[in-house]
This record gives sequence, structure tokens and C-alpha cells, in this order.
Amino acid sequence: MEKKRKIVQYREKLDRTLASPDLTNVEILKNLVKSQLLPSSELEDEEYKEKLVEHKTAEISNFLDMLRSTSDDHGRSNTSHNDWKLKQDGEEFRVMYREGPEGTPYHTMLVEGFVDAPVDVCLCISWQTSLYKKWWPQSTIPTFKILSCKCLQKVQIGEQISLVRMKVSWPLSLREAVVHYYLFEYFQDDLVVVLTNSVSESNSVTGTLPGFNSDAIPEAKDVVRVDLVGGFALQKLTSERSYFRTIANMDVKVDFVPPSLINFISRQLIGNGFRLYQKVADSFQLYFFDINHA
Repeated sequence: MEKKRKIVQYREKLDRTLASPDLTNVEILKNLVKSQLLPSSELEDEEYKEKLVEHKTAEISNFLDMLRSTSDDHGRSNTSHNDWKLKQDGEEFRVMYREGPEGTPYHTMLVEGFVDAPVDVCLCISWQTSLYKKWWPQSTIPTFKILSCKCLQKVQIGEQISLVRMKVSWPLSLREAVVHYYLFEYFQDDLVVVLTNSVSESNSVTGTLPGFNSDAIPEAKDVVRVDLVGGFALQKLTSERSYFRTIANMDVKVDFVPPSLINFISRQLIGNGFRLYQKVADSFQLYFFDINHA
């Protein structure tokens, strides 16, 4: 019961941060986004810089609203938390599902819970695609396996494009996602937000990524690219504990998604994946502790 009470407190702390004026007022948020843009030759063009700030602010604002959609915020969020269906609810994390925006092929998944590791360790594990094989679950029946995961281009500090390829059950073909990662920090409440949005074609992001190499994204061959709109948030609780919430709208490119597939994704992949994520974070924490005290 103590853990259950604690996780509710952690959740409420994140909800309070997300509801703060700095993150709900678009003009204040815009100034925060602008202050975190790194200098580049493209940003010397003021018109381009302003368009980029507007674009990033809109993306971050949209994702923050997605994060707020799970809280009982008395209507401050654009999405009712009552739409969510609880798939798992334990002392350390919970998994939730809801149908995506009306008229779209998306399905929305969420997992949140605490991790016994500092924010920087959690961020490293979440950000470094080369580590995904260490904590993404592998399943035989039905089939799910990470075949490859790599960074295609480090656009700049706090921004990259990565590729993750997965093997799934027959008769479905291989699936992969080309994902754009973008980091935003809210220092006042020790909050780190990372947007993870899929990229379909290289020319679709050229105008919004300073320093982006249009040849970085390979052509899709014998594989179906899935669509993803979402990201994750990390908040410092103590020097050795963090709170993690990730939410994503996903289109897995299947004409009909049966409830059994939703249950498999939410309970086996996401639920078990978060447990493995906790274990990997804890092992990294012990590794860094041993190094620092050697």
C-alpha cells in the first residue's frame, strides 16, 4: 500500500508540473523553446528561425497536452482522461490504452511509473537506440523481436533521427520506424521531455531540422514503416529515483487491429518492457556507482 500511495504522489507531482503556466501558456512556452535552440548557420535567418520556433512550440505543446490527458484536470486538457482503459495497474507502474483521434488509424498507448535511477541514466537508456535490445521484450508466440536499432544522424545536441526494425508474427511483414527525437527541458521542476515522432520521407523534415542531411533516411525495402506521434517525460523525484511517463499514438499499418493484439502490445510488450527498463536502469545505476567508488 505504501508503494501505491507513493506512485500516486509521483503522478500528481508530474501532473502539477504539466499544468504550470510556463507549460500551458503558449507564449511563455514559445520563449522557453526559443531559449533552447542551439546556434546554427540556418538560424541566422530570422524568418526561418521564427518559423522553426513556431513549429517546435506547436509540437511540444501538442505533446504536453497528450501527457496531460491522463490527469483529472477538470477540463484543462483537450482530451478527457475518461477515454482511457486501464490494462495494468500495479504498485510501480500502470499501462493504459485508448482509441486514437477519431477518423484516424491511430491507437494510443501509455505507460508510467517510477524508476530507481537518476534522470540522466533513464534518459540515456531511453535515448540510445543501441540499448533497446537490452530492455525491449522478445516474444516467440506471437512473434516480436528487435532486429536492428541505430542512430541515422545526430542532428545536434538533443536531436537525432534513429531507425528501429522489428520482426512480427506471420503473415505480417517486417515493421520499422524512422523516429525523430527532440529534447526539451523545463529546469524549474526538473522535467525532461523528449518528442519521438516518426518520419515518413526525408523531405518532410528538411525544413524543420537545421543541419539535417536529407540522405540520412534509407529507402524502405521489403518493410512496412509504421507511424508514431508521441514521446516521453522524465521528472526527478530524488537523486536516485525518477518518474517516467510515455505516450504515443501509433499506426501499425494493419487494416483491423483485434483486441487480442491490443492486449499483447499493452501487457506483453509495454508492461514487460517497462519492467525490463526498470531493471536495466537499476543495473546502470549500480555500474556508475561502482565506477565512482572504485
